[in-house]
Amino acid sequence: MTSPDHDRHLGGARRAVNADVRVLLGDAERALRADQLAVARAAFLEAGQCAASYQLWRSAQRCYRRALELDLTDRDAVGRIVQLPPRVIALADWHDYARALDLRTGSRGWPSFSCRAAQIVTGNVGAQVECPGTGVVMELMMTEDDLVETRPEARFAGMPLAMAMIILRRALWFAPRELAPDPASIRVAFDGRPQVWLDELGDWEPVGAAAPR
Repeated sequence: MTSPDHDRHLGGARRAVNADVRVLLGDAERALRADQLAVARAAFLEAGQCAASYQLWRSAQRCYRRALELDLTDRDAVGRIVQLPPRVIALADWHDYARALDLRTGSRGWPSFSCRAAQIVTGNVGAQVECPGTGVVMELMMTEDDLVETRPEARFAGMPLAMAMIILRRALWFAPRELAPDPASIRVAFDGRPQVWLDELGDWEPVGAAAPR
């Protein structure tokens, strides 16, 4: 049992670190607007480390995911998420991500690409997700009002679920509300896997695990 003084101190410390995280995220966004990608990546990673040092695990994961939006093949960012406590992340999904990157090196590797400006485009072949500089990365169709069915484009066969969720979040919510208390969500069926709920914060969980938020 902790004392009221200790609890007040901890609460103040967490508010302070949240402020620090917000400052770092602001630095990252300003760097992005100035097209300073390396600076932005470093700030996102530092924000994640700052949050993790105060055991703000979900905030840390979201910061690291924002670094991955700049380069979905960033092994360092994936590795940092894998090190977070398994009770707060879908650990198997992130191990799959790390293994997928490890299996694709050299001429077999996926190109470095960003999904910050991912968009859904429609044409004669149906709906697809495109990322600037990379082209089509996923195919999708809306089979129900709240269900998206999707699979990776042939070049990205074997795409891990976590990578797909990061891309889809940006494609479905071009300007997601990063601090939304009531994030919108949608069901996703990816590449034959069981359905998950994906929300605009970028979090996902199996359908049936909890009610949609």
